[in-house]
Amino acid sequence: MIEPTGPLSSSVYWRRRIAAIGAALVTLVLLIWIIGLFSSGGDETPQPTNAAAASSSNPPPTAPESASASSSTTAPPSPTATEPPGPPPPPPGPPQPCADDAITVAAKANKPFYTIGDQPELSMDVANNGPVPCIKDIGRQHRELIVLTADGQTQLWSSNHCLSTAGAEVRVMAPKEVFNYGTKWAGSTSKPGCGAHTRVGPGDYLLVAKLAGKASSPVVFRLEW
Repeated sequence: MIEPTGPLSSSVYWRRRIAAIGAALVTLVLLIWIIGLFSSGGDETPQPTNAAAASSSNPPPTAPESASASSSTTAPPSPTATEPPGPPPPPPGPPQPCADDAITVAAKANKPFYTIGDQPELSMDVANNGPVPCIKDIGRQHRELIVLTADGQTQLWSSNHCLSTAGAEVRVMAPKEVFNYGTKWAGSTSKPGCGAHTRVGPGDYLLVAKLAGKASSPVVFRLEW
């Protein structure tokens, strides 16, 4: 089978064999190249362009929050028109009677020294130290000026022994308002009904003022020759 046989010369048969083998080889190479071309073309994937790569590497900017999201924060209330003032408070009621601790009583002598035979001017201040006006009866029947010995043990004189104590004097006393009542002392003792007048001698004496039983602090004054 290797050595060609036939009517033609052997060289003709060898040339034909070589040509057939060459054609087969060319066909085989061409077939392999075509198969390789299609195989490489199917596996190739397109590469992203620079712009596409840049856009894929940088995420798109976040969209602004929607109105519904921003509305979750409570907005400050919008200014409203000033409300009209309410009705004025009712006027205060009528003054009430003064409390005892709102009334102060003070005794006063117009001088600290007197000469025997003088008539010292003695008086009392009645004041409302409370915060509101109040009503107080400060009539003669409630007021009294008293002269005592220096030790405060003996009463020598009272303004109510010789002065009338009849009649009321109801006052509306404003805060810090002061009422002053006074008389002159003849420098002698007294008894109820304006009796037993005996002139006192030189020395220190105490003056006390009273209003409805509320007494002031004593004030010292002196009689001299």
